[in-house]
Amino acid sequence: MHSVLARLLAASVLVALCSITATAWLAAQSTSTSIRQELGAALAGDAATYRDLVAFAVEHRDWNGVALPRGRSRLILTTTDRKVIADTGTNLDTAQLPAVPSAVVNPLELDLSQAQDAPADRIDARITGPFRLTDREKASLTQDAELYVQRCQRPAEAAQLQQTAWGRPIVTIDRTRPEPSTPACADAEQRLSTLTLGESAAFNELGLLVDDCLRQRGLPAEKITMNALWQPVASNAECLATARRAQLQPYVAPPAYLFVTDAAGRTTQATVVRFDVGRVALVAAIVLVLTVGVSVVVALRMTRPLRTLTAAAERLRHGDDAQVDIRSRSEIGQLARAFNDMAAHRARTDAQRKAMTSDISHELRNPLGTIRSWLEGARDSVVELDRPTLTSLLDEAMVLQHLIDDLQDLAQADAGELRLHPEPVDLRDLFDQLATAHPGLVVEGGGVVVADPVRLRQVLTNLVTNAFRYTPSNETVRLVSLGNGRIQVIDTGSGIAADDLPHVFDRFWRADRSRTRDTGGSGLGLAIVHAIVSAHSGTVTVESEVGRGTTFTITLPAR
Repeated sequence: MHSVLARLLAASVLVALCSITATAWLAAQSTSTSIRQELGAALAGDAATYRDLVAFAVEHRDWNGVALPRGRSRLILTTTDRKVIADTGTNLDTAQLPAVPSAVVNPLELDLSQAQDAPADRIDARITGPFRLTDREKASLTQDAELYVQRCQRPAEAAQLQQTAWGRPIVTIDRTRPEPSTPACADAEQRLSTLTLGESAAFNELGLLVDDCLRQRGLPAEKITMNALWQPVASNAECLATARRAQLQPYVAPPAYLFVTDAAGRTTQATVVRFDVGRVALVAAIVLVLTVGVSVVVALRMTRPLRTLTAAAERLRHGDDAQVDIRSRSEIGQLARAFNDMAAHRARTDAQRKAMTSDISHELRNPLGTIRSWLEGARDSVVELDRPTLTSLLDEAMVLQHLIDDLQDLAQADAGELRLHPEPVDLRDLFDQLATAHPGLVVEGGGVVVADPVRLRQVLTNLVTNAFRYTPSNETVRLVSLGNGRIQVIDTGSGIAADDLPHVFDRFWRADRSRTRDTGGSGLGLAIVHAIVSAHSGTVTVESEVGRGTTFTITLPAR
């Protein structure tokens, strides 16, 4: 399971299985909903029966004495565990009852398809429960309400007197008035605005039930209130509905199932849909096969370039040509282009390494050969080691020493270990020193830069020496300070061809490969210049025109 192909196949099969499962679940849910809607439509003709049964459940605490109307359909009322309560037919076999009832008769959770005017909490508004008033309380409150409406309200405010389900009159009291017009009105307002003992106890019980619900859900307790229609109000409507159902449950009949069937006990105007397991399995198998097939095709198209890249990497490891031909614009195509760039860079690096090895061997061979030949001649008494001979041998040794020093400087620069000791450097003093060491050098300008003085002198010496090497004796070499850390070395020599300019800072590079160290240097001077300037976080550039001269520009960071 480590290959990309296997992982893609596994992921595709998993997605297909999840899709099939989700589709089957949605189909089942949709079918169940359709069945319930069809059953509701079948019961539409008997909506009056449903309303009558709900009214009975509101007014009674059990189903004793319930009667079902007779008609063309057979009506069967059972408990939730399918024990028959009432039946308009005979010889009922409860095992033949449909799996889904036509309706659930529960005044605490009304069927919206049958009671479309049900309140938001689906609790029948006619249920009074513990809020029911005694006859004496009803009479007293009704008398207060009539008195208040007739004597205490303005004519424009008078309206038909309404009552709650448990008999409390609903009177709108104007709280904006500074005070009632008479003491009798004040007393009536007080009694109409105060809960009776029974109502207060029921209201407190409801508050405790709401708090229990909120606590079970990890929510803070809250105080419920009554609105102008004497309906309890809470911010969490779901907990309020749950608490009301728990409080009102003992005062209504328990939930019951209503079945509307034909004479034989079969549901009418509704079809119970059953799934064909075989067909579902067949469809699932077809989907899986198609998924695996498409995944295999896609995976092969994706892994083919990866295998090509793997083979190219193997060739690269053995030093062979590792370029790949993948022209896709996708992420894999981008990877292939990056791989080709890396392979080309490695090829260039290998070529430079081989060239460097050859160049180093060549540079070491000449001075070592000279020293060896003189020493062998002295050993064989062929030559005499006089002072001029020793001086020549010392010069050859110095050549070796300079070459080794240059290589060490480049190695330190490559490793980021080139040590610098920056300090303020007076360019005018440095220019004068270089002018003394190189007669004919023209210096201009001055100023102060922050740099390693030894390394900066090494850089300028390399550039000036290189300029004099390629400039005829009758031409000039200028060393100029432009300010802001910019220094130029300008010569009017032979110049550098445009094709050679990108390579002037390469190691052991010479425009004329036939030149020797005596005529063309080791080919490391400009590479060292570039490394030292880069270590100062500066830049060095070159501009040249064949036959007119060359200009090297050094830019060091501002002080």
